[in-house]
Amino acid sequence: MGRHPENTIEGFKHAVNLGVGIESDVQLTKDNILVCFHDKSFKLEGKWYDISNLTLEELRNLNFLDKRIIPTLREVLETFNDINPNLRFSFDIRSEKVGVKLIDLILEHNLSRRVEITDRRLLVLKNLRTYQGHAKLVHTVPEKIKHFDDKKLDFDYLKNLNITTLNIVSWRANPQNLKCIIDNDFKCYVWGVNRKIRMKRIFSFRYQDKSVSAIYTDYPDIALMIRTQILEDTLKYYET
Repeated sequence: MGRHPENTIEGFKHAVNLGVGIESDVQLTKDNILVCFHDKSFKLEGKWYDISNLTLEELRNLNFLDKRIIPTLREVLETFNDINPNLRFSFDIRSEKVGVKLIDLILEHNLSRRVEITDRRLLVLKNLRTYQGHAKLVHTVPEKIKHFDDKKLDFDYLKNLNITTLNIVSWRANPQNLKCIIDNDFKCYVWGVNRKIRMKRIFSFRYQDKSVSAIYTDYPDIALMIRTQILEDTLKYYET
């Protein structure tokens, strides 16, 4: 969203053209269509709207200030599915019902290997695992949890759900928390990485020959530039 309106085809195209993956928030309209939109409710011209109370047609008839057209999830998958066979998708879900319909759509498009579903609620993740044993589920750690080694994260429970990745907010991505995740044999994603200084810190992190596996950012072009520079500096160091 640093370059285009978030959760739009234009924004996704920008990401894909850079060679990075697509992340979106997904929720259901009143007529049970999955759409890519962040907020449950929004204010437009002094009036409040709720996505779940609008049909897709009603939603698209609204005049957003940024001129966006709300894409359906089906449109996103069908637009970008065949562009790059290695393109990854990550979807943050509004509800368990959204997750179930998302899994059905993923299976329909044979994208189970390339799509990850993220959520904070362990019960929702548990029920989605019961619904589909092979869906790629990622636990987004609630921001209120400060220290990951104080028994507030049940790593064994997550492993029993076949969840192997934790998604943490950028200001909790300190060396202690990252090491704890790695020590418990989990991969780590970091979201909200929009400042250059945080990009540099996260890309530079190494522990037991491991690093952060993915980041979510509004500025993938800047992140790629910084990552390339860090890699080049590292190579120069070892060459000398």
